[in-house]
Amino acid sequence: MSNIEIRGCKSYNELLEVLKVCDNAFDNTPYEYFERHLLKDKTLSIEDTRILLIEDKIVSTIQIFPRKIYIKGNVFDFGGIGNVATLPKYQQRGYASMLMNDAINYMKYKKFPFSLLTTTINHYYEKFGYITLKRKKFNFTLEQIKEIKNIRQFIPTNDFEVIKNIYSQFNSEFVGPFFRDNIYWNSQLDFCGEDRNLFLVKEENGNIVAYIRGVQKNKFIQILEFAAIKNANELFFELVNALALRSDIKEFSVYLSNDLLKYIKLDNYTIQTDTELMILFLDQDFENQYKSLLLKDNIITFWLSDFF
Repeated sequence: MSNIEIRGCKSYNELLEVLKVCDNAFDNTPYEYFERHLLKDKTLSIEDTRILLIEDKIVSTIQIFPRKIYIKGNVFDFGGIGNVATLPKYQQRGYASMLMNDAINYMKYKKFPFSLLTTTINHYYEKFGYITLKRKKFNFTLEQIKEIKNIRQFIPTNDFEVIKNIYSQFNSEFVGPFFRDNIYWNSQLDFCGEDRNLFLVKEENGNIVAYIRGVQKNKFIQILEFAAIKNANELFFELVNALALRSDIKEFSVYLSNDLLKYIKLDNYTIQTDTELMILFLDQDFENQYKSLLLKDNIITFWLSDFF
C-alpha cells in the first residue's frame, strides 16, 4: 500500500501545489478562482488547507475556512468546507473521505461548534453527518427601468467604513449572515470576484443609506448582497434599477431568507428551492440550543459575496 500522509500545509509552495490540484480536479472552474480564495483570504492559516500526500505528492485537498456567523445578535465561530479536490488519476479511492474525516477532527480541535458547506452531491456529505438546509432563490424581471438620482459606484477609500456599519446594522439580528471583522472584510473584497461596476451605493443628503453588490451571470444579474439603514424595500428597488441601467439587463436573481422577506417585497417572481447549503453540528450544547432554529426552511441569510 502506498505511503499516505494527511496533514495541514506547511509552506507557501505547498499551497501553490494545492492550486494545481484544484485546477486539475475542476474543469469548469478557472485557476484564478482558486487563487483568489486560497491566497487572498487573510483569515486562513496555512494549516487550514488540509492535504493528502502519497509518496510526498499532494493528490487531494480540502480547505477549512474560519468564519463567524450572526444568530439573532449573537456571534459564533464555524468552519466552512470548500475546494474538496482530488487529482483525476487518484479519484474513486476514498482519499476525499479520508480528508473529510481529518477536516471534521480538525474543526473539533479548533472548537468550531458547527460547519457549513455548499454542494450538489448532498448524499455524499450526508455520510459525514451533514444535513441539507433549504433556501429560496427568487428570479424576477424589472418591467420598466428608470433613472434614480444619487446612486454611484462604491469607492473603497471613501466608503468602506460606512458600508461596514450599514452591513452590521442591517444583518446582525438575522440568522446566518457572516460577522465581518476588518481582516475578513478586506479579504472578502479581494476574493469574492464581484464586478466593482456593480457595487453601488445610494446617498441621501450626502450620506450613504444603502448599497448593493451584483455580478453578471450570462443574461441575468445575480445579487450578491444588499443592506440599508432605512426604507429597505424602496432602496432595494432603486439600486436594482441602477444595476439594470449599468448592465442593460432586466433579469435578476436573489436569495431572500425569511428575515429578508420582511423587508423586501417582490412582485412577478418565480421561486427555486435551493438545497446546496449543508450544516454539520460539532458541539452538543450548540446543537441542543440552535438545531431546531437553523434547520427551519429558508431561515438562513447567506450572502453570495461570502461564498467559500
